[in-house]
Amino acid sequence: MAAPYEQDVARLAKDKAIPWQSFEGKTMCVTGATGLIGGLIVRALCAHAELVGSPLHVVLPVRNLVKAQKRFGGMDGVHIVEWDALSSEAPQGLDSCDYIIHCASNTDSRLMVERPVDTVLATVEGTRSMLELARSTSARICFVSSMEVYGSGSQEPLDERCGGELDAMSVRSSYPQAKQLAETLCASYASQYGLSACVARLAQSFGPGIAPSDRRVFAEFARCCREGRDIGLLTDGSKSNMYVYTADAVAALLLLVVKGEAGRAYNIANEQTFCSIWEMAQMVAGAFGPHTKVTRVMDEEAAKRYAVSGKLWLDTTRIRSLGWEPTADLVGMYERMMADWDDTKDCG
Repeated sequence: MAAPYEQDVARLAKDKAIPWQSFEGKTMCVTGATGLIGGLIVRALCAHAELVGSPLHVVLPVRNLVKAQKRFGGMDGVHIVEWDALSSEAPQGLDSCDYIIHCASNTDSRLMVERPVDTVLATVEGTRSMLELARSTSARICFVSSMEVYGSGSQEPLDERCGGELDAMSVRSSYPQAKQLAETLCASYASQYGLSACVARLAQSFGPGIAPSDRRVFAEFARCCREGRDIGLLTDGSKSNMYVYTADAVAALLLLVVKGEAGRAYNIANEQTFCSIWEMAQMVAGAFGPHTKVTRVMDEEAAKRYAVSGKLWLDTTRIRSLGWEPTADLVGMYERMMADWDDTKDCG
């Protein structure tokens, strides 16, 4: 049986909810292709092109050419170009483009604190350069933002018209504040230049393709269960939000870059996954760690790396109106991620 990641690629390539015909024979630009979301987008695009025998040109602007070549080199229709999101210049040699999905972003909370200037500039300058590329080629563009733009959230479901309160003087705000500004750039380009630019506000995404060494909380919980260690929370665990399976997020982005309304944002999340960090830890331990206990060790310095505590319940009515539906709940996301770890280990 194919590994869970390959299963997801094959399922996406056949997904009738994705407007595949719009991409056939077109040029697609995907940033962040060496990351989780961007990489799965590229694999799904290529798998569909092979499935239907239709030509597709996929351009990957990347900073790490070696890493990109190792992952995508030799794949039909894929062209890798060097590009740094910290530069305000668009990738060179890309004279025509039909669609852009801009995924490139720092998702490491530690780097958001240790390198906040780079975090801000890469998000804002990278988005501006992609918007300029879209403007020069009349491409449709979808910018991948984050649920963190809602700050600490609210006791009520948050639709896309809600604002978020963020502490501008907190270094950890480098990420959500930059995402907010990049969103405003998208809306501004749509208004001033008539650009077809929309925004996807993703809940935290995971599933097959996550490295076993990933430093984020959800991966640490899984490692603790596999290794028989207790889960020690560095915070009180009250922060509550939603999640979305990686393949479901990719399906939403491929839908939005075609059907998303210019100047609009769309929440991408699975309402069934809403829980606190404490509740998620208890769930993971109960399902996958028979010898794992959950404790609070509390570390104020380490806690500064994490997003502000609050409740982020996202209203997904807008994206669902386009025909999108999530397929995996939180337990399923963990099952498939951890099964993929086993397959990766087996493959050496």
